[in-house]
Amino acid sequence: MAGTAIARISALGAPVLCFDTCTALDLMRDPTRDAVRAHERQAALALLAAAEGGTDLVLLIADQVAFEFRENVTTVEEEAIQALSRLKAQVRRIDAVAAAYGSSGHANLDHLDDHVMRARTVANRWIAAATPAQQGSDIASRAFLRLNQARTPAKKGKDSMKDCVVIETYLDTVAQLRAAALASKIVFASSNTKDYAGATGTTLNADIASEFSALNLDYAPNLAAGKHQLGL
Repeated sequence: MAGTAIARISALGAPVLCFDTCTALDLMRDPTRDAVRAHERQAALALLAAAEGGTDLVLLIADQVAFEFRENVTTVEEEAIQALSRLKAQVRRIDAVAAAYGSSGHANLDHLDDHVMRARTVANRWIAAATPAQQGSDIASRAFLRLNQARTPAKKGKDSMKDCVVIETYLDTVAQLRAAALASKIVFASSNTKDYAGATGTTLNADIASEFSALNLDYAPNLAAGKHQLGL
């Protein structure tokens, strides 16, 4: 990451939130999924407002995350549109069954018509508000070593190179920020708990926990937890 950006963030002294692609795409995923929670979306909006204000929070986005977001955002958007269409069809069917037994009412889901568009807008704002954490020249080799050693988020038998690039980029950036005397809270958020916190879903795997601890870097399994850890 450029020295000027490191110096600017360090001088600001605000808390810092790093995030992976899953976290960014979660902002606009199919809302009918059981894992989607309103309080997490509310936390995301509060964090976004803090970041857009320019002084209360710094969002960092690894180059790999920005690339993956652009590559997958349309697919996630289409999945959400299709899921809401299925929901509406199901509700219409249930209404018809209820009407057969004498019900005169029906459910109105018109308020969901522009949900996906609004969610996409929030996700785009999130990406736009983030400061690039640029991938250094040695990140790929460090990521490949992590992959070969099956260190979190890598696993044997799984192609986790992209995830390794993301985490190595953030570890490198956070190390530079700490070296520049930034003492504020820094959190890495990822809803990919199977890879990062497989045993408990909330506590980091031991191998990467030691790396995070050395940098005073915390882990959040969702943005609500991240907001709490950042003190916002």
